[in-house]
Amino acid sequence: MSWRVKGTRSVTAAVGARLVQSSWVRRLGRISFLGTLDYHPGSTAASTRLEHSMGVARLGVEIAESLELDRATTRSFVAACLLHDIGHFPLSHAAEPGFARALGVAHHGVSEWIILGNGPIPRALSLRPLLEAEGLEPALLWALITGDADNLSPLQRSLSRLLLAPINLDTLDGIVRAARAFGIRGVRLREPLFVRAGAEVAIRPEAVPILDRFWALKDRVYCDVINLPSNIVCEARLSSAVARRYDRAIFGGFERFDDHVLASLLEEHLRDSGLLEGRDDPFQFRRDSDERADAALHLRRARKRYFVDHTVLPDERGLRLEQWPRRYRHERQIMYLVPRRASRQLVLPGLALDKDDAPPIPGYSAVDGPDI
Repeated sequence: MSWRVKGTRSVTAAVGARLVQSSWVRRLGRISFLGTLDYHPGSTAASTRLEHSMGVARLGVEIAESLELDRATTRSFVAACLLHDIGHFPLSHAAEPGFARALGVAHHGVSEWIILGNGPIPRALSLRPLLEAEGLEPALLWALITGDADNLSPLQRSLSRLLLAPINLDTLDGIVRAARAFGIRGVRLREPLFVRAGAEVAIRPEAVPILDRFWALKDRVYCDVINLPSNIVCEARLSSAVARRYDRAIFGGFERFDDHVLASLLEEHLRDSGLLEGRDDPFQFRRDSDERADAALHLRRARKRYFVDHTVLPDERGLRLEQWPRRYRHERQIMYLVPRRASRQLVLPGLALDKDDAPPIPGYSAVDGPDI
């Protein structure tokens, strides 16, 4: 893996070379950012989960500078940005439904184990010893990632919202990256986006139109990329196979558990789903399922649409944090992906991963699909 990843120098200066070059961070360079979507003929610029994480951390560096954060606060914030996806499974979100059902945990829970050293991944093999040696408090980093207000100062709570609010650094990088992969014109985010007023963070008045365009781009990426039918089918087939194959024994060597372990399964389901040829026409979305049809012949999926409420306006200080969910809105509608011809089978019978009687997995829903 090449270390010529954009932003590496500024991130290294903020958090230190040992963390940036750690085996856990390096592992992300062996995991595709868009997973199976990289194999769709519409994709022309694949990237890795490392490039994404470094992109989020680079945005963190830029924001820390624009908000004039002190050195200690900057280090913790940028480290949280870098590690927010550290527990991803191979192929990122593509096979996560299968891993989540088989293991009872989604990538967010695995990230906690890697950072805090408090789960099936042995403490000595986690990032905790390295973080502590570098003067980075694991509990603080995890609180920034999760928004645990009890363990954060008012300023830290505002910074945490930059990883969790509707406008957040994760999707600012991820949506632009996904758009670029599929040749969709993106949004330039070079102008400083945020301003600090005491312990609060707001969107600068001049940046509101830029983020409005970003929100429209997010809607297009979800409609034209994330919800490509052939990819949804491929993910469902792959996840069904993964759910049958793996158990928690993988956590004994999770540091080496990356895309190559799914190579043979991936090849089979890329071919069978039609994803390699981009065959999306055999499928269609419907609002209602046909209760008479075999459950194996449809896939339940939450389709999300994103829109701006222009009646929510910034004041002279900008758009305050509590206003972000009101201006940057989304709606969620349950749809069913079905074949145009009844003879076309979408998933293997009896392995639907979104059944109502399935036990819940904290922080995860197979119906919602990936949230870039």
